[in-house]
Amino acid sequence: MILLRIILIPFSLIYSAMMYVRNKLYDTGIFRSHRISKPVISVGNITTGGTGKTPLVILLADYYLSKGIKTGIISRGYKRESQDPVLVSDGIMINENADETGDELLLIAGELMKNHSGNFFIAADSDRVRAAEFLLKEFDPDIIILDDGFQNRRIKRDLDIVLFDHRSYTNNRFLHSFTLPSGILRESMNNLKRADLIIQNNKSEDVRLLPVLKNYCKDILTMRYKSEYFMDYKNSILEKEDTGAILFSGIADDDSFIKMVKSKGIRIRETMKFSDHHVYTDAEIDFLKNRYSDDILFITTEKDFVKIKLFKDFIRNYPVYFLKMKAEPDINSIILYNKLDTLLK
Repeated sequence: MILLRIILIPFSLIYSAMMYVRNKLYDTGIFRSHRISKPVISVGNITTGGTGKTPLVILLADYYLSKGIKTGIISRGYKRESQDPVLVSDGIMINENADETGDELLLIAGELMKNHSGNFFIAADSDRVRAAEFLLKEFDPDIIILDDGFQNRRIKRDLDIVLFDHRSYTNNRFLHSFTLPSGILRESMNNLKRADLIIQNNKSEDVRLLPVLKNYCKDILTMRYKSEYFMDYKNSILEKEDTGAILFSGIADDDSFIKMVKSKGIRIRETMKFSDHHVYTDAEIDFLKNRYSDDILFITTEKDFVKIKLFKDFIRNYPVYFLKMKAEPDINSIILYNKLDTLLK
């Protein structure tokens, strides 16, 4: 694998040059960025893979909604089959077809529905400007959150937040030295200077701020995941956590998920890893059923569970739980909330 990545370095240099020219065209105004009539917050990253965008989008939306601010969320809906625009939720109903909406938007909609029914609106569209204009016309939200928007410069944003994964960077500096296809950077690290705020995601660990990030942005804070409990389809919380389990997940990095499950006292019997944003099949669910015994349960991520819910026999007749987590900014979170409040003035 390392040899292949080294061979691909020339292609990464070409890709980097293309991204440099593209960004210059936006910086000079040759390529136009569209301003919409309401404040826009972008939540993005500079690498491929999971950096925690979805929990942060939920945190931001919940913050505004708790203040009575109608909130719109737009995204392309990663790995959904269609590129056409689709209304994921009007705040009252949810389109639960993950092929049309993408799993992350389903997760966001389901979470916000618990406490903020009727005050949030979510649209998926490959054209984020079109998605924003649709929400403004149909629902008139007070603010727009752009999910996975750092590289999408067609829409102007009032606050650019970039997430950066601590463990991914420390474990493999090579992958953070080159853009795709040799490395995992979507654009060179120097472009982090466009960010208004960098959030270092420590996931389940307690680690210090990476000094390298201070080269790109003056406002930086850290965030980690807080694991709360295990829940099933009836919203029942698992009471006896000292038990055995089979873990399965389709996320970019399942190490932190496994660590958090272990930290809750679960004895892991077996782990099954699928590709990121995996779409489960009947055969795979049958395979899981065949692994069942009376002394174990199944545990997956919340993002996977929104797709597993379609297999009603599985979730109703077997002990299937997901790990409930939420994003938790560090003591410097006042930096984030001050920026969020400023957009409302």
